[in-house]
Amino acid sequence: MDKKIIILIVILGGLVIFWIPLMTMLGVIKPAPPQTRVATLSDSTKVVAELPKERPVIDTAEIAVDTSHELTLIDTAQNIPEDTVTIESKVWIVTLTNYGGGPISLKLKNYKYKGGGLIEMLPSCTKPIPEFIFKGGSFSASKPVYQASLAKGNYQADNSPLEISYTYQKDNVGQIIKKYRFYPERYDYDVFIEVINKNSFGFEREYSFEWNNPLEPTETGIADDYNAMWAMAFMGNERAKFDDYTDDKYNTTLSGSTSWIATRSKYFTSILIPRSNMAAGAKSSGVKSGITATDGSSVQKHAIAAGLVMEMPTDDRFIDSFTVFVGPMDYERLKIYGNNVVDILDIGTTPFVGWIIKIFAVPIMWLLPRMYALTPNYGFVIIIFSLIIKVLTFPLSKKTAKSMMAMKELQPKMDELKKKHKNNPQALNKEMMKLYKDMGINPFSGCLPYLPQMPLFFALFAVFNSTILLRQAPFILWWDDLSRGAQTLTDPYIVMVLLMMALMFVQQKMTMTDPKNKMLIYLMPLMMGFFFYKASAGLVLYWTSFSLFSFVEQLMFKPKNMGIMDVKS
Repeated sequence: MDKKIIILIVILGGLVIFWIPLMTMLGVIKPAPPQTRVATLSDSTKVVAELPKERPVIDTAEIAVDTSHELTLIDTAQNIPEDTVTIESKVWIVTLTNYGGGPISLKLKNYKYKGGGLIEMLPSCTKPIPEFIFKGGSFSASKPVYQASLAKGNYQADNSPLEISYTYQKDNVGQIIKKYRFYPERYDYDVFIEVINKNSFGFEREYSFEWNNPLEPTETGIADDYNAMWAMAFMGNERAKFDDYTDDKYNTTLSGSTSWIATRSKYFTSILIPRSNMAAGAKSSGVKSGITATDGSSVQKHAIAAGLVMEMPTDDRFIDSFTVFVGPMDYERLKIYGNNVVDILDIGTTPFVGWIIKIFAVPIMWLLPRMYALTPNYGFVIIIFSLIIKVLTFPLSKKTAKSMMAMKELQPKMDELKKKHKNNPQALNKEMMKLYKDMGINPFSGCLPYLPQMPLFFALFAVFNSTILLRQAPFILWWDDLSRGAQTLTDPYIVMVLLMMALMFVQQKMTMTDPKNKMLIYLMPLMMGFFFYKASAGLVLYWTSFSLFSFVEQLMFKPKNMGIMDVKS
C-alpha cells in the first residue's frame, strides 16, 4: 500500500473512535439525557397500566377508520362496574375488560421503544379488540357489558395455558360468550365466539371479525414505519394487498375463501386466522393524514383496519374459533402457521424477480439466528457471514483477478489496435476478440463474482428491512441498532457509510485498468454512499465487510503473489 492509502485508513480509524466526542464538542450532537428506569411487571401483584413514557407517536387522536360500527347499546347492564383482568405470560402483558369483553392493552415484554417502555400493540384503545361485528355493522360485540369468569386481578400464564370467558346475557333469552386462551411462550392466543339464540339478537347471514385499532410507529424513523403499514390477506392461492388509496382513503371488501388477514407496521403485525370455519371474505379500510413529526418534518400518518368476513351458520346456536397472532414479524415464528402467513413479510412476493430473491432470503433468515446462537452479536454475525460469502466466491474472484492482470498486460496492444482501426469499429472488435482468444482471456470474467452477489444483496436488503432480527441489535461503539441507518449527515451511523465508500475507492483505484475510466473511481463510491445513506446499518456493515475482505483478496492477487497461487491451485 502507498502512503496515501495508509494515511486514509488512519484518518478513517480516527473518525470511528472520535466521531461522537468531536461532534459533541462542536455542538452538532447534543449529549443524551439520562434515561429513567421504566417499571415492568415483576410479579402478579404489580401491573404497568400506563402507556410507555417515551414513544415515537406523533399524536394520540384516534382516526376513525370505519364509523359504521357505532351503535346504541342494548341491555348494557349499566349497574355492573368495570373490572379489568391482567394476564402475564412470558411474552405478553394483556389487560382485558368486562366492558366489551376483551383485550384493551397488549404489551410485548421482549420489545421496547427506543426511549424505553414496552411496545403497546393496542395503542389508544377505546374498546376491546379484536371486534365481532354483526347486523351489517350496526352491532358490535365490543360494546355490551359482560360477566367475567375470573375475578378482577392479576394472573400468570407462565407455565400452562390460562383461559378467561366473558358472558353477555340479553333478556334471559340470548347469550354472547367470548372465550380467550393464552399460552406461556406463544405470540398467539385463541378466541372463541358462541352465540346462543342468535335470532333474539337479529343476527343473520354473516358477521365479521375485525382488528379496528390502528397500529402506531415503534421506530425512530417514523416516516419509514408508516410507509411499511398496510394490510394483506391470503385468499384462495393468492395474496391480496390492501393499499390502493384514493384521496388518501380506501375501503375494500373482497369475497372468496380466506385463510388469514393481517395488518402490519415495520416490524410488528396482528394476524387473524379462522380455525373452525374458513372465512368467506376479507375487508380492510385505511386513512392517510398529513401530520408534523417531532423533528419538524412532514409525515404521512396511516391508520389501517382489517377483518375477516364469516358466514353465519343456520343453527340458532353457533360457535366459531380463531387464532390471533400479535407480535414480531419473525420468519421462524410465522412459518409454523402455514398458509403462506410468512407473506406478510413481503419478501419474495413479487413475480419472477421476487422469487429469485426468496431463494436467497429464506436461507439467510434461517442461518442468521443460528449463527447468533453461537456468536451473540449480530454485528459479528454479519461480518462472519460476509467472510463466508467471500470464501465461497473466492474461485470466481481469483479467475477475475488473473483476467484483470492479463488485461493490464494487453492494454498496450489494445491501444495499438484502437489506433490502427479507429475508423473501422467492426474490424477493431474482430481483432480484439481474436487477441482475447489467443491470450485465453474472457473479457466478461470481471462480472462473474457479482452475478451471485446481486440477488444476495437484494435478499439481504429485503431481510434487514422487513424482519425483526436486527431491531435494536447492538454492534460496537455507538452502533446500538443495526436495523436503522443514518438519519442526518451528522449522525454517527454515517461513519460506517464513509468507511464503505473509502474501501470502494481504494478497491477501484487498485483494479483500474483503463485510465479513461478514472472518473468512475470517484463516482461509484459517491453513488453507493447516496444509496446506502439511510439503509440498515446491518446491510452497510455487510457491504463494508465484504469490501474489506475483497481488499485483502486483491492484495493477495498482486502480480508477485499470483505465481505462488498458481502453483498451489
